[in-house]
Amino acid sequence: MGFPSHAVIVTAAGHSDRFNKTKNASVKKEYLTIDGHTVLYRSVVPFLQIPNCQAIVVTCPKGMEDQCAVALEDIFEQNIIPVIIAHGGENRQASVYNALKIIHDMTLPIEYVAIHDGARCFVSPSLIIRTLATATVFKGAVPALPPTDALKTVDENGVLSGHIDRRRTVAVQTPQIFHFPEIFQAHQAAKVNEKVYVDDTEIFSDFGQCVGICEGERDNKKITYLEDIPDAEQQIAQYLEDLEQGRRSAEAAKALHMAMESVKKEQATT
Repeated sequence: MGFPSHAVIVTAAGHSDRFNKTKNASVKKEYLTIDGHTVLYRSVVPFLQIPNCQAIVVTCPKGMEDQCAVALEDIFEQNIIPVIIAHGGENRQASVYNALKIIHDMTLPIEYVAIHDGARCFVSPSLIIRTLATATVFKGAVPALPPTDALKTVDENGVLSGHIDRRRTVAVQTPQIFHFPEIFQAHQAAKVNEKVYVDDTEIFSDFGQCVGICEGERDNKKITYLEDIPDAEQQIAQYLEDLEQGRRSAEAAKALHMAMESVKKEQATT
């Protein structure tokens, strides 16, 4: 049995609020580097190694398409799997729906779609394959690990109110893989629901589908805080400087173009 036809959605449209202590929305953790490659590149490239991938859609905030394309490095040059940059929505749920609609409208023979967090840059091809295999059994699949900490609930005053039996709990990761079009239909239904979802397994389950568990990987960590990238502060400073230089260069080029057009018009009237 071969690999089923599938597409990939990589979500990178958030504002990195927990990561970015300066709250500067122009700096995204996915665009910073670890050992010579951006977080976003590392999150996407393992999916290129999985046979029968039909398309990859990467979400990003509106106005940051150029930065997203740069962060993807040479992925566009592979010319085998189409890679599309899509606008994110007001939250993760809306961003995933936008990407799902793009895949739906492409009318490709998609059986499954993998939804992956662009900040999980240590995902391995073996984990992707394991999750995809699980999805072929249950229609939905998510890699998960047993929690190592004691789990508690708290009340509105910040006081412990309950003690959870962690033997019946798991911590889920991405990629989360679902049968298509069921996940698209579930997202369409969720759009008119007042509930706000932060996880696609919840959407899939709420609308009558089943999600199976496969073994996750400890190394499949999510970049969340500033300290998750050792030289993040220096990178952010350089990133902002490069953005400013790029802005100035673009303004200068625009001014030069306008001046040349003005000269051409004057010459044409004389």
